[in-house]
Amino acid sequence: MNATDRADDASGRTARSADGPAVYGAVGPVDDRAGANGPVRTAASPARRADPAAAERADAAEAAGSPGAARTAATVGIGPDLARRADAIVAERLRAAAAVESLPGPATGATAVEIAASLSAGSPHAERFTAEIAAAVRGTALALEAARPHPTDLWAAAGAAHPDPSVWFEQAVLLGHPTHPLARSRGELTDDEIRSYAPEHRARFALGEYAFDTVRRNGADLRRHRPAEGSEAPGVPVHPWQARRCGLDAPVRVHAGAAPLMSLRTVSLGDTHLKTAVDLQLTSAVRHVSPASMHNGPRIAQLLAPEARRCGITLVPEAAVSAVTADGERDRRLAAIVRPAPHTLGHPRAVPIAALAEPCPSDGRPIAVALTGNDPEAWWAEFARVALAPLRLFAATGVALEAHGQNTLASFTGDRPVSLVYRDFGGVRVPAQDRWAEVRGDLVQADPEARLTKLLAALFPTTLTAIVAALAAWSDTDPGKWWSTVAGAIRDLDLDPWIADAVLRRPWPIKATTAMRLAAKPTQDIWARVENPVAAA
Repeated sequence: MNATDRADDASGRTARSADGPAVYGAVGPVDDRAGANGPVRTAASPARRADPAAAERADAAEAAGSPGAARTAATVGIGPDLARRADAIVAERLRAAAAVESLPGPATGATAVEIAASLSAGSPHAERFTAEIAAAVRGTALALEAARPHPTDLWAAAGAAHPDPSVWFEQAVLLGHPTHPLARSRGELTDDEIRSYAPEHRARFALGEYAFDTVRRNGADLRRHRPAEGSEAPGVPVHPWQARRCGLDAPVRVHAGAAPLMSLRTVSLGDTHLKTAVDLQLTSAVRHVSPASMHNGPRIAQLLAPEARRCGITLVPEAAVSAVTADGERDRRLAAIVRPAPHTLGHPRAVPIAALAEPCPSDGRPIAVALTGNDPEAWWAEFARVALAPLRLFAATGVALEAHGQNTLASFTGDRPVSLVYRDFGGVRVPAQDRWAEVRGDLVQADPEARLTKLLAALFPTTLTAIVAALAAWSDTDPGKWWSTVAGAIRDLDLDPWIADAVLRRPWPIKATTAMRLAAKPTQDIWARVENPVAAA
C-alpha cells in the first residue's frame, strides 16, 4: 500500500496447500442451513474443500456455537447462525495468515477474537487489532445477511440494476477481499449505516456536492464568490457519511441513485465514478484522498496510456477536486478523484476481476463459470492471456500496476474476455526515470525487483488464485489443470529471464496484511512468500 495515498488495497493473504496458494473465507458451494432470518444459503469456500484440515476447524467452530462467536457478531437483526458462520470465516483467515506470516503468537482459540488475541499477544497493538477483528466478524455477518441468488442472465441484470452496468458486478462481491481478515471491517459505521452504504447490500443513496471558499480542480483554484463566467458554483463531491461527520449541509448539487462500488467509498453516478474521502478504516487504512494521489493519478494515467493500450489495458483517466485549507493545501478529508465509468470508455461489459470468482449464494456457481459456455478451457485460455497484460506492460516500461481484483476489470465482447481496464494509481510503482520526475510520494521505486513484487503480489496469489480455486471447485478438477494454462500463457510472453524466473519458478510474494496491522507503521508493506503453483505446471 502507498502509505501517503491511502489507496484502496485488496492485496492480502493466502495459505499453503498441496496445490499452491489456497484462498480462504469466500462464500462457496451451497449450505442449506437456515439462519434466524430465514434460509440464507451460503457455505464453505473452495479452499475449504481443497484443505480438509481448514474445513474441519471451521466446521468445528460453527458446530460449537460458542457464546463468544455469537456475541462477537450479535447485532440487531443478525441471528446466531450467521454470527457463527461469520466468525468461522474470519477465524479461518487468521489461521491462514499465521501459517505464512511472522506474527507475535500462535493462532490458538475457538473464535476469531480468541485467535486474534493469541496471535497478537505481546504486541503493543494487540487490543486495537482484537477490536478490529470483532468488528470484521460483525461486518462479515452483515454481508452474509445480504446474500441473494445471482440471476440467470448476468448481463441483462447488470443493465437493469443501474445506468452503469458495472455496478451489479461490483456489488455482487459479498465478502470483499478473498483472504484479508478485515475485509468486511467498516470502521465506525453502525449496522444501519453499513446496510445503507456498503456495496454488498446493493445500496443507493444521494450524494451532494458542497461549496467551499476555494475549490481546487486539478491545478486551478475556483473561488466561491467568483466562479468562471457562465459556469456553476464550484462544488466538492462528499460522501453523505463524511458530510454529516464534517457538519456540512445545503449542498449546491445532489446526485440521486449513487451506488457504492467494491471499495465502499468509491461510488458510481452512472457515467462518472467518484472516489470520495471518508474518515473510516476500511481493511488496512483510513480512506482519505491525499494531495499526492490527487497530483499523481492524472499524470500517470496520461503518460502511461499509450503504452498500456498497446499491451491491452485501458487506463481510466482521473481528475481531482478538493476543498482548500486555510494554509493553501488540499484538504484530504474533503476531496474526490473523478473518473469516467468504464462503459463511457468503450467497455460496456467491464467486470472487476474479483467478481469472477464470486459464487452464487444459492448454488455455488462462480460468475466466471456463468460466462464460460460449453468450452471453459478455451475461455480460460483467453482470459489468462488478457489477465497477464500487466506483465506485458511491466516488461515494456518497468511500471508495476497494483493489478488486484478491485483495481483491474476484464472487458468482454459477448462472454469472451478481450482486454483489461485499470483504475486507481495509488499503488502503482514507476522507475526512477526522468519521465516520472513529477510523480510525488513513494510511487517512484528504483529497484525493479521491488516493483515486480508489487505487481506479482496483487495479480497472482490472491486474484488469479481465487478464480482458479473457484473453477477447480465447481468442476471438481485439479487446480493444476488451470494453472498449467496460465503457465503456458506466461511462457508465451517471452519475458526477460529474471522476470520469468520470479513468475514461473520462485515462491510468490504476498502482502502480510495481519502482520502489517500489528506493525508500528500499519500501512507500510510487509511481504510473505507462498508456494508458486505454476512452478509445477
